[in-house]
Amino acid sequence: MNRMRLIGQKYKKCECCCKHEYAYYFEWYSIVTEDYLGTICFKCARRELFGSKYNYNRRYESWLKEVEKE
Repeated sequence: MNRMRLIGQKYKKCECCCKHEYAYYFEWYSIVTEDYLGTICFKCARRELFGSKYNYNRRYESWLKEVEKE
C-alpha cells in the first residue's frame, strides 16, 4: 500500500503543520499498521517521504513528476 495517496488541490487545514493553505493534499497512512493518520499538505508529505534534504534524494524528482501527472 502507498504511504501517501493524492487527494488533489484544495484550500484546507493540514493536520501535520496546522496551516490553512491552497495546496496539494495527501491522505497519509502508517507503514507498519497501514492505519489512516490524517490529511497533510504537499510540504509535510515531502518532508515525511524524503526528509529535509529532499533535493539530494534521487526518487524525489520522479515522485514530483508523478504528482504533477495526477
